[in-house]
Amino acid sequence: MLVHLHVKNLALIEDIEVEFGPGLNILTGETGAGKSILLGSMQLILGSRIAKDMIREGASYALVELLFQVKIQELKKRWANWGLSWKKDRYC
Repeated sequence: MLVHLHVKNLALIEDIEVEFGPGLNILTGETGAGKSILLGSMQLILGSRIAKDMIREGASYALVELLFQVKIQELKKRWANWGLSWKKDRYC
């Protein structure tokens, strides 16, 4: 589950951190407030490319961080389905 989003120097966003709780989370705001930029920032984590002009004017870099919380048993099961082995001392 996604629990935290941090975006810095992306388009009109200087620096923002968003905490997500369990269940449904809704982003609301006026037109131009940056909701689409927050959602688009998540696509960057998944491998989308960013145009250089999307970096905030005057900044030398942009940063996007996502923090996920997963149940270890659920993760072990998924890894096994992918044919991967779990080594506790390596991943925990």
